[in-house]
Amino acid sequence: MYDKILGCLLGAATGDAMGAATEAKSTGQIKEIFGGRVESFQEPPRDVQARGRKPGQVTDAFSIPYMLTNAIVQADGKITREIAMESLLEWGDTEYFEPFAGMTTRKAIIEMNRQKKMNTWDYIGHLGNKLFKGHYYALSSNGAAVKAYPAGLFSNGNVDKAIENAVEIAISSHDDPWSVSGACAIAAAICEAMKYDATVYNIVQAAKYGCREGEALARKRTDIHVYPGPSVAKRLDMAIDIALHTSDDKNPVDELRDRIGSGPAIAETVPTAIGIFIAERGDSMKCICDGVNIGDETSAIASIVGALCGTFRGSRSFPEDYLDFLNEQNGFDLELQAGAVLSACENLS
Repeated sequence: MYDKILGCLLGAATGDAMGAATEAKSTGQIKEIFGGRVESFQEPPRDVQARGRKPGQVTDAFSIPYMLTNAIVQADGKITREIAMESLLEWGDTEYFEPFAGMTTRKAIIEMNRQKKMNTWDYIGHLGNKLFKGHYYALSSNGAAVKAYPAGLFSNGNVDKAIENAVEIAISSHDDPWSVSGACAIAAAICEAMKYDATVYNIVQAAKYGCREGEALARKRTDIHVYPGPSVAKRLDMAIDIALHTSDDKNPVDELRDRIGSGPAIAETVPTAIGIFIAERGDSMKCICDGVNIGDETSAIASIVGALCGTFRGSRSFPEDYLDFLNEQNGFDLELQAGAVLSACENLS
């Protein structure tokens, strides 16, 4: 179990750090800038969000769930909306906030700081900017999904508990059914991947279940803002079909990018990440490199699929030097955190 937990953390960090160099670029631009596919840690170019950072340094995609995981450990494995909110506020005081806070997360932190005593009803719909680019998709962004893996890690193999945990984490910053749906898909998949007899098929089935159940649970709440948007569950079905049935003369990852998308909407990020997982049969480095080179939201996609593959395949599915390198570049101790997660889970059972 420890190796799977460490694999999750290592995969999420690897995907984020490697994807930081290609963020917001197209597949063609990535090839032009780096002379081909990016399959190692690179220094981010001057025109990307992570400019000025060193190869191997993470962004918001991993630093937010990393801090959240520490907060959950301190709460003896308990996950609540309040714990997730406090952790996010703490993250807002770090070096990561200004350069990396996403469109929904930034607004959520500002609102939480401004009105910490806001009651539940007043809080509905205030977390994101509904008019960002004139489109509601900006609220249901992928921030809920990148921080969903702790919900799966602390569920002790209970998929429904993972979904319950993910709802609490998601609504701390993303208060809509689509965001909750995507987060629950990832949490349920991570939970299933923690099992010793996990298979790609069972993991994907868990993701589908989590996606639908998460949306249903969200719609029953009174502290959720409901607005128009594409179904994450239906997009996930599309992504699964693409990953399984793309003809031999086409690349399934290219098809996912062109037909589902790799942008910030959670209805793109989550289905595409799971589609990559299927296409590469859960191979950790193949999946991460696909996410890094798919273009647009590369850190988020690579981090999500990295967490999933790392849980499924374990920490030994990564190059030997990655763990020490990431720890050194970011001031982390991923082994210590993995051990703390394991201890908290054992105390929960």
